Amino acid sequence: MSFTTEKLFGIASMNEDEPDKPTIKPKNQNRNEENRRQIIDFIADNGISDAKSISKAIGLKPSRTRDYLKQLVDEGVLEVEGEYKNRKYRIKK
Repeated sequence: MSFTTEKLFGIASMNEDEPDKPTIKPKNQNRNEENRRQIIDFIADNGISDAKSISKAIGLKPSRTRDYLKQLVDEGVLEVEGEYKNRKYRIKK
């Protein structure tokens, strides 16, 4: 059985005959939104929290948790206190 790049990576053809197809199909969009919601809910319930505590509580790898936290900070949902290992997150007022 052969697989095409489109099937493996969810990438649509860039052929001129198919201009309406999206370039990349979003995968795991619901999971990403659920993980983000869990992070926000955890911080809302527990106040200022660090990435390690959040990661343990919701069952994500620390690196993935930090990715979500960065997104939420960039979007203005969360605020950061401290730097590097002392970084803490809270809901933006």
